[in-house]
Amino acid sequence: MKKLTALLVALLPLMAAGAKPIEIKLWPDGAPNSNGLAPEAEDPTPGWVTGVSDPVLYVYPAAQPNGTAVIMCPGGAYIGLADTHEGHDMADWFNSMGVTYAVLKYRMPNGNCEIPLVDGEQAMRIMRAHADEWNVSPGSIGIMGASAGGHFASTLATHYTSPETRPDFQVLFYPVITMDPEIRHGSTRNNLMGPEQTAEKIHFFSNDEQVTPDTPKAFIMVSSDDDLVSPQNSILYYSALLRNGVPVALHSYPTGGHGWGFRDSFIYKPAWTAELERWLDREVIMK
Repeated sequence: MKKLTALLVALLPLMAAGAKPIEIKLWPDGAPNSNGLAPEAEDPTPGWVTGVSDPVLYVYPAAQPNGTAVIMCPGGAYIGLADTHEGHDMADWFNSMGVTYAVLKYRMPNGNCEIPLVDGEQAMRIMRAHADEWNVSPGSIGIMGASAGGHFASTLATHYTSPETRPDFQVLFYPVITMDPEIRHGSTRNNLMGPEQTAEKIHFFSNDEQVTPDTPKAFIMVSSDDDLVSPQNSILYYSALLRNGVPVALHSYPTGGHGWGFRDSFIYKPAWTAELERWLDREVIMK
C-alpha cells in the first residue's frame, strides 16, 4: 500500500501535464464597460486570437501547489493575443514548480483605454476568490505579461484600485511600458488609446510614470537587440522602480529580438527559466 501511494504521488505531476485548464468567464453577466466588439468578431486562429470581447481566465492548478499563482497576459499589440508561446505553453513548466498558472484571454481595448485595468482587476478577484480551492495563498498571486501584455500587466501593477486587486509580484517579458510617441511601439498605443491621444492619457498610461513605493516587486526580461519594442521601455520601468525602492531584477540578453516567449529557439531560454525559477523561489514563494 505504501509503495502504491508513493507511486501515485510521483505520477501526479505527469498526470497533470497536458491537462485541460479550468475555464472561468471574467464577466458571465456582462462586463461593466464595452470595447465595441461583438462576440462573433472573435477569431481564434491557433496561436493567435483577435477580436476578443468575452474574456476568459484559463487556470492550470498545480498538482503539488506551493501556494503561489501567476496570471499570464499574452502580447499582441492590443489587437490580438499570441496565446500559445506567450500563454498556454508555459503551464506545465510553472506547474512543475508547484505554481498555479493562469492565462488571461483579455478583451481588446479597441480604443477604450479603460478595458485592460478592468479585466486585470477582475482576474485578480477571481484568483483570490478561488485561492483556498487551489491551495494558493491570497498574498502570493502575481501578474505576468509579454510585449503589450507586459503593458497590461504593468498597468495592473501601477493602477490597481484596491488591496484585493493588487498583484503581489510582476513578471514582464520585453514589455511595452511608455506611451511616449518617441519610444515606439505605436501600434500598442494606437490600439489602446484610439485617436484621442492627449498628453494626460499618454502620461497616465506611461506606467514608468505611475510607479510608487507600493508597486509590487518585479522581474523583467528583454533582448538588447529588440527592434520592435525598444528595451528603453524596460530600462525606464526599472529605473522608476529603483527610485521608489521597489525590489526589481532586470535581465537583458544580447540577442533574441522580440516575441520569444517560451520558444526553444531562443538560445537564452535555459538562462531566463533558471533565473526566473530562482527569483520566484527566493523572492516570492512563501516557505
